[in-house]
Parts: sequence; C-alpha cells; structure tokens
Amino acid sequence: MSENIKITSFGHEKKRLLEDTGVIEFKNRLSLAQEGMSGNAFAKKVGMSEAVIRDYLSGKTYPSLNRLAQIAKSCNVPIEWLATGKGECRLLMDEQTTKIISIPVYPFPKNSTNKAVPHNIRYQVMNRMPFDLRCIKSHDFNPNDLYFYWAKGDAMVPTINNNDTIIIDTGNTELFDGYLYIIEYGDALSVKRIQNHGKYFLLISDNDKYQSIQIDKTNSEQELKIIGKVIAILKDLS
Repeated sequence: MSENIKITSFGHEKKRLLEDTGVIEFKNRLSLAQEGMSGNAFAKKVGMSEAVIRDYLSGKTYPSLNRLAQIAKSCNVPIEWLATGKGECRLLMDEQTTKIISIPVYPFPKNSTNKAVPHNIRYQVMNRMPFDLRCIKSHDFNPNDLYFYWAKGDAMVPTINNNDTIIIDTGNTELFDGYLYIIEYGDALSVKRIQNHGKYFLLISDNDKYQSIQIDKTNSEQELKIIGKVIAILKDLS
C-alpha cells in the first residue's frame, strides 16, 4: 500500500514538473515544426524513425537532449523553444508584420447534411482565435487569408487527432504532392494529403485503415474544392 502511494506520488510530481517547465506541450511544438509534412518525410528530415516521431507527436515519449538538438537543428528552430516553449519560435522577416493576429473560424458549408461540426460546442462559443505568426517558418501568405478549423475524427491520425486545431491558408490552393489541404468533398470538409497521379488525384488519409479516394481530373472541379493549404497544426491536450 505504501509503495503504491509512493509510485502514484512520483507520477503526479513528474507530471507537474513537465507542466511547470512547458515540456508537456512538446508534441504541440513538434507538430508546428513539422509544418504539414507527412510523418515519413519528417522522420527522414530529422534522421529518425517514423515510429519514434509518432511517439513524440502522441506525447507517449520525449526525446533525449541529443535527439532534441538534432530535431531543432534540422527544423531550424531554437532548442529552448522546442523543449519548453520559451523564447522566439522564428523571427519574422518583415518587421512591420503583426506577430499576434486574430484568425476567424472557417465557415462550414451551408448545404451540409453533417450535423456534428456546426453544433460542436466550440463553434458555438468561439469564432476567432489569437495566433502567433512567429511559429510559422514561411510567411509567403496574406494574414487575411488565414482561417482555423477543428479537425474531427481519426482519418489523419497520427498527424492530426480529433479536436486538433488546424491553421489554413485559403490563398494557397495550388496542389503540391504530399502536403495537407482542407478540402470540400461532397458536402463535408476534411483534411487530406494529396498526390498527383497524372490523370487523377489521390486523397490520402494518414490513418491506414482509411482507403484513398481517387478523383478524375476531368471531373475534379465538380467533385472537389480545395479550401486551402494546412500551414500549422495545434495539438489538443485535453
């Protein structure tokens, strides 16, 4: 009994230490540094296995100092920010660009038959959110084109989990292989990784249990609407 109390006390103390130092939100900052890349591509970029990166993004494990330094160097971010969230994420090139902006929620399709998202309590109480532009590497966008969207479901796990917040650049609808986009397919919004296969597009889910969707390019304008490119993913810690 006494041993169990000690173990429980140690677990609570460890969690409190992670919270106090900001380390517990490491997975959120790592997701920002990933910048929408696939888990496989990001793992190759930082020189680690995809399984290790998956564990980091889920909060299951944390990197050693050597691996933390390796990730920070590969992603061109300060190691202190990556580990604790303290300090600057990335400096803006344009000094006149506002660092903190207010981003509106992306409007749900008016003709949608999907009742889940419009009645989500978050959409009822919050229609704008503050966002720090310093946490995005590339700034070749107009801040007025940015929207946020709450992901639903598990189709993009482990990259994106249910209730993660996604920042969308609606001014960027040009398709590049392997990147994430918010799309309107049928009457629903979703996040997909898009691949160009000549005569058709593939809409890919990062969760292997979901099959890819093939869209013929001759009918793509009728079947598929590209809302914008995903430029940041903010992890839900609840």
